[in-house]
Amino acid sequence: MTEQALVSIVVPVYNRHNYLAECLDSLMVQTYRNLEIILVDDGSTDDSLAICQAYAKKDTRIKVIEQENAGVATARNTGVQAATGQYLMFVDSDDYVTKNYCELAVNALQENQVDICCMGFVDVDSKGQQVKQLRDFSAGPITKEQAMVISIDDSYLWNKAFRTELVKAHPFPENKLYEDVYVVYKIFEDATSFCYVPQAPYYYVVRNDSIVADMGARNIADQFDSSNEQYKFFQAKYPAVAAEMAEFMLVRALRYCTYCPKNYNRSLYEQAYQIIKTSPVDPATLDRRYQVTMKLFRLSAPLALAIFKLRKLTNR
Repeated sequence: MTEQALVSIVVPVYNRHNYLAECLDSLMVQTYRNLEIILVDDGSTDDSLAICQAYAKKDTRIKVIEQENAGVATARNTGVQAATGQYLMFVDSDDYVTKNYCELAVNALQENQVDICCMGFVDVDSKGQQVKQLRDFSAGPITKEQAMVISIDDSYLWNKAFRTELVKAHPFPENKLYEDVYVVYKIFEDATSFCYVPQAPYYYVVRNDSIVADMGARNIADQFDSSNEQYKFFQAKYPAVAAEMAEFMLVRALRYCTYCPKNYNRSLYEQAYQIIKTSPVDPATLDRRYQVTMKLFRLSAPLALAIFKLRKLTNR
């Protein structure tokens, strides 16, 4: 019997004691057994660290690393550098996975002899569960351009499996939100082969305190900046992918100009406003709220900012 390749799973942990047990329980029962589960406690102030240590005593595959609070990007970097497996996967500490999460990924990687496997996932929120298969690709090998298309609105780390050395070559930017968006397309560029698994073994749980629910200036700025870097890369190297990303970037630009003061980062504001003014996207294809926003900005940016400042105040 061929020895199983070692899979490293990096789990950044920060103040998630209410959800951590469900996450770790789902990892301990994986049908694929040859794992190292790296828990990086990022200076938690609740009892998350104690929970991690208790699980490490129950399962020798679990390794706990402690660090002072430095943010999720730094925690991911710490875990990646500690990883010794041939393959690398990520799980967030307030999510959970099916028993065959690792098995599906490793089988796909090895059967297709590829560097990266992309999978579907399940979005879990207060309204229930919804399977997300973000692209209509068949199971099996996909091209690099198809992988780049996936990364437009799916730069998540946790529904993918990578050859470890690819991720080690691209540290996540520290002190940035959306650190995965800044990096995943660069990892894809270095890879030579990809496959897609439409099954959804990952359960992404939407929390009220997640960054996607945060409409603060820093969050919106990093969201736009990370996607804009990706968009400019595609415009230079993958024009067809950039064309597919145009509507996505228009929405990002509208969100930036609406929620970030002009003086927060003048360069980002000008880049976002330029996208709004020159986008080839038909406004009629947008969600109605963005149709109105786009028309206002193209008519008069100061008028749009005044109106949306009032809207933000009334929505508090």
